[in-house]
Amino acid sequence: MNIQEYISSGIIESYVLGLADEQEQAEFERMCADHSEVREARNSFEILLEKQAQSTAIAPPKNIRSQVFTELQIKGERKDNSTGKNNSNTLDSSDVRNAPVVRMANWVRYVAAASVILLIGSTALNFYFFNRYKSFSAKYEEVVAQNSDFAKNKEVLEASNKEYQTAFEKLRDPAMAVIKMEGKSVPTSPDPSSMATVYWDSRTKDVYLFVNNMPSPSADKQYQLWAIVDGVPVDAGVFDVGNGVPVRTMKNIPKAQAFAVTLEKKGGSPQPAGDMYVLGKVS
Repeated sequence: MNIQEYISSGIIESYVLGLADEQEQAEFERMCADHSEVREARNSFEILLEKQAQSTAIAPPKNIRSQVFTELQIKGERKDNSTGKNNSNTLDSSDVRNAPVVRMANWVRYVAAASVILLIGSTALNFYFFNRYKSFSAKYEEVVAQNSDFAKNKEVLEASNKEYQTAFEKLRDPAMAVIKMEGKSVPTSPDPSSMATVYWDSRTKDVYLFVNNMPSPSADKQYQLWAIVDGVPVDAGVFDVGNGVPVRTMKNIPKAQAFAVTLEKKGGSPQPAGDMYVLGKVS
C-alpha cells in the first residue's frame, strides 16, 4: 500500500476520533514520523473538525458598544454646559437685586429679556435631549436584541457540540461495528477515490455515517445510503456532504450483509436508480 492509499484508508479519521486500536495508533504515529504527507493529512482533518464546530458562531457588531458610550458622553457634556449657563444668569439676578433703586426699571427689562431667551434655549435644549434619548433607547434595544440572538446561537452551538460529543462516545463503543465503504470496491463508480464509513451498533442497530471523501453533487441530487439485506437494498436514509456535520445519524437497520451509497434525485428513491459510488461488506 502506497502513502496515498494509506491516507485514503480511513486510518486518519479513526485515529483523530479515537477509534483506532493500539496497533493502528502505533503504526499511524510511525507513519506520521516518517512521512510528511500523512502529518499534513492529519492536520487538515483536525482543522476541518475545529472549523465545523465554530462555523455557526455569530458575534454582535464590534462598534455598538463604543457608539452607545459616545452618546452618553455627549449627553453628559451638554448637560454640564447648560448648568454653567444657568449659574451665570443667577449671579446676574443677584446683582440686580443689590442695584440702586433708581436703575431698577432698566435692569428689570434686561433680566426679563434674558429670562425669555433662557426659556426658549432651555425648551430647545430639552427637545434636543429628548430626541437624543429616543435615539439612544432605539440603539439600546438593538443591542439587547443582538445579545438575545447571540445567546440563542450560543445555545444552538452548545447543543450541537453536545450532540457531536455523544456521537463520538458512541463510536468508541466496542459494540460498534465499523464498515468501510470504498469507491474502488465498485467497478463502475464515477469516483473510485470516494470513501465513507458506517458505524453500526450491534446492540441497538443504530447506524451512523461518516463521509471521508465524496464529491459534491448538483443541487437536484442527493446521496442515499442502502443496507444490503439478503441481496435486497433497504433504504437507510439520504444525506448531504459539506454541510458542517461530520457524523450523521441514519435509519435503524436490524440486519445487513453490506452497505452502499448511490446518487439519487433529491429526497431519495424507493429503490436504487442512480450510480453507486461506494460499497462495503459487513465482516
